[in-house]
Amino acid sequence: MLHRTGFIWIIVVLVALRILGMVLVPLTDTTEARYAEIARLMVTTNDWITPWFKPDVPFWGKPPLAFWMEALSFKAFGINEFAVRLPSLLATLATSWVIWRFALLTGTTRTARNAVLIYITTALAYVASGAVMTDPFLTLGVTWSLAAFYLAPTAPRWYWRYGFFLGLAIGLLAKGPLALVLTFAPIVIWSFIHRSGTAQCHIKALPWLKGSLLTLLIGLPWYIAAELKTPGFQNYFIIGEHFMRFIQPGWGGGGRSVRQCAQASQRHYLAAMADGVLSLGFDCHRIASWQNGCSAGP
Repeated sequence: MLHRTGFIWIIVVLVALRILGMVLVPLTDTTEARYAEIARLMVTTNDWITPWFKPDVPFWGKPPLAFWMEALSFKAFGINEFAVRLPSLLATLATSWVIWRFALLTGTTRTARNAVLIYITTALAYVASGAVMTDPFLTLGVTWSLAAFYLAPTAPRWYWRYGFFLGLAIGLLAKGPLALVLTFAPIVIWSFIHRSGTAQCHIKALPWLKGSLLTLLIGLPWYIAAELKTPGFQNYFIIGEHFMRFIQPGWGGGGRSVRQCAQASQRHYLAAMADGVLSLGFDCHRIASWQNGCSAGP
C-alpha cells in the first residue's frame, strides 16, 4: 500500500522532472512552435481577441484560452520555453486535483492516490503536461464537468454544482463545441443505463438555468467579439473545423494538411483518458453509493 509520504514524493519527483524538461528541451514540433508564436504575438500586439499566425494572418483553428494563459505566462516570466509550457502543467495539476477529490468522495484515500498516479503517469498526459498544447485545458474542462455531474447530488458545494457549467465554459474556450460532445455523450449513455431514477437525481441536482447562463456569460462574449473583429471566423471554426475537415477532401484546416489534421485529432484521446478514470469510479462505486437512493435535490 502506498503511504502518504511516498505518494507526495512520487508527485514531487514527477513534477520536478517535467519542469526540468520544460526548461531544458527546446520547442519540439510544429504545434509547439506555432502555438508559442501565437501567444508571443498576442503579447506584442496586445490583441487578446484574435490569435494570429503572423501579423496579417488570423488563426481561426482554436479558441484562445490556452493562448491567453501562455501569453500571461510570457508576461510574467519572459519569452522562453518554460513560460509558454507552464500553463499546460498547471492545467494538468488542476485536473489531477479534480480526479483526487472525485475519487476521495466516491472511494477511499488509497483509491484517490491510485487514480491520480494512473492519470499523471500515463505517457500522453505526462508529455502534454509540459507541452504547448490546448488539450490540457480541454481535459480539465471535461473532467471537471463529468465529476461535477456525478457528485452534485451528494457533494453540493458550489464548485461541484456550478463546476459542471464552469467546466463547459473552459472546454468551449479551450477547444470549442468538441467539449460539449465529450461531456454530454458519456452523460447521455450513462443516463440511459441508469434511467430508473438514479440519473434523474444527478440531473435535478444541477442548477441548469443559472449554470447555463454562467457558461454563456463566460464563453459566449469571445465568440461574438471574434466574429465582429475578423468576420468569417464562425463559419470557418464551427463549420470548417468541426465538419468540413472530416467530409471534404483536401480541406486545409488552418494551413495544415488533412493528414496533419488527423494526427492532431488523435490528441483528443487525452481528454478521454481523464474520462476513463472517472468512468472507473462510476462503475466501481455506483452500487454502494446509490443502494439507499438519492437524497439530494437542486
